Amino acid sequence: MTTESYLRDPRFRAHGAAIKLGPETPAIWYTHEQLVEGFSKVDWSQTAVLHHHAAFDAAILSWHYNVHPRFIFDTLSMARHNLGNHLGVSLDAVRKHFGIAPKITPYHLFKGKRWEEMDEHTRHELGAGACDEVESIWRIFQLLGKDFPAEEYDTIDTTIKMFSMPCLRADASILAQVWESENTKKANLMASLGVDASELQSADKFAELLRAEGIEPETKDGKNGQIYAFARTDPFMTSLLEDEDERISGLAEARLGVKSSFLQTRVETLGWMASRGPMPVYLHMYGAHTTRWSGGDGVNWQNNNAAVEKAILPPEGFHAYEIDASQIECRLLNHVAGQEDKVDEFRRGLDPYIGVASAFAGFPVNKDDHPELRQAGKVVELQAGYGSGDAKIKQTLRVKAGIRITDDEAYRYKMAYRDTHPFVVELWGTAGRMISRLAGGPPVDWGPTQVRDGRLYLPNGTWIDYTTLDYYRDDEHDDSYWRLKTRRGWAKIYGAKLVENLIQALARVVISQAMARIKKSGYRIINCKHDSMWILIPRDGREKEHIRYIESEMRKTPEWLPGIPLDAEGRLADRYGK
Repeated sequence: MTTESYLRDPRFRAHGAAIKLGPETPAIWYTHEQLVEGFSKVDWSQTAVLHHHAAFDAAILSWHYNVHPRFIFDTLSMARHNLGNHLGVSLDAVRKHFGIAPKITPYHLFKGKRWEEMDEHTRHELGAGACDEVESIWRIFQLLGKDFPAEEYDTIDTTIKMFSMPCLRADASILAQVWESENTKKANLMASLGVDASELQSADKFAELLRAEGIEPETKDGKNGQIYAFARTDPFMTSLLEDEDERISGLAEARLGVKSSFLQTRVETLGWMASRGPMPVYLHMYGAHTTRWSGGDGVNWQNNNAAVEKAILPPEGFHAYEIDASQIECRLLNHVAGQEDKVDEFRRGLDPYIGVASAFAGFPVNKDDHPELRQAGKVVELQAGYGSGDAKIKQTLRVKAGIRITDDEAYRYKMAYRDTHPFVVELWGTAGRMISRLAGGPPVDWGPTQVRDGRLYLPNGTWIDYTTLDYYRDDEHDDSYWRLKTRRGWAKIYGAKLVENLIQALARVVISQAMARIKKSGYRIINCKHDSMWILIPRDGREKEHIRYIESEMRKTPEWLPGIPLDAEGRLADRYGK
């Protein structure tokens, strides 16, 4: 069960809760009945609460007790940031990290039992265990808080309330149409694949099918050397399943024996969720290595299909408003690199995508006369800044724009980007040297960041963790490279990849700082999709005034990056999908 379905199940009951009312008071166990009475006496508009896994606990307070605190703190999110998201951050894991004894709550004694079914001894042990957990959460909060950036508390509070205070509705008829359309499309696709079972079952033959589509299969370490990354859990296969090219996603589904597509599964999850009440948005704060959010609880709200989003409605009395930080990664990349000619194009409102296209074509390109060349230039400009090679550029143009090019043209596009962005290329080289500094050495400032103690410190005090960096020597293949330990194993890290980490992290800081300002002015933010936000705009006749303010905050130049020309574009509608 998802967190949402578990907490909304009619069988759900809270036994009670342990509460610590202040630093000097001990945690006390309260039964469900005592909580109902006690909560009614609290001025929640002036009260903050602290949890570990606040999405779970705050949702119980909200959905079962109608309690909505003014502010929510969450040690799980703090631990994910401070300790590293490659580690487990359960309460027991964090206690162990700080040398706190394991939990004493006897879950085995009351598993599957209701409060009235427990004897007095079990009730006492349950309460004592809960009090012990709460005392440890307060202690962990103090320990994590020594290094945790103060402004980030507001970002966590906003993120938790996206889940604990849901308001989104769903158009069930649209969801049903999406499901049926996908089912028909999949049946037709499988009939048109033109491959037999042996080609799908053989790794080598499946690899050849992918190569025929212009995709070079990824490999991974196996027991006896390199093998294809064709397992269900491999990120490469996930990317194939989510590929916009239906033949490629169909081949991947057939290879894995997927019985229903990701899109259909998501539609089903959202449909059931909406049947139980307003739809909560579950995001993991610091879920990505770059400190960005990641999706959770069975629905990745950061990466919903456009057709699905057409079914998502705001609450009564509000417009659906999505605002996007326009080309923020591209703007940040060129500004940090010192690619002033490109930054000036953004500043002057010129078309920033024709430069690469013109360098590729050998003549001046414009949007009206050369729409496909200009579109290709846009894709390459936004994607090639992180060191993309020929094959990646070729694949991206096909997937993102439906533009098919030859290997030679892919090489020319790569060189067109690099020739017109020499300072970006230089930034990749500098980043390569910064990897060595991250692995050891004295602190050094790098643009708006600082490299120190195995971390890349961002302007607001957050950091990206590189303490697991390792220099790997592959004697068998006469190769060596830097690698980083992640939740999914070891991942290569190189100059352009570090630049990608840097820029995405800086973009997250820009977005979260704008989010805090917008929230402080009374607007409710209900979802965050990397570089865009879903915001509720009241139907009060002042819509243009609301939009002007929000756009101005999204365009505001950060104090830590003077001179960068930021921009934003919003869309006001009755639903969130275009």
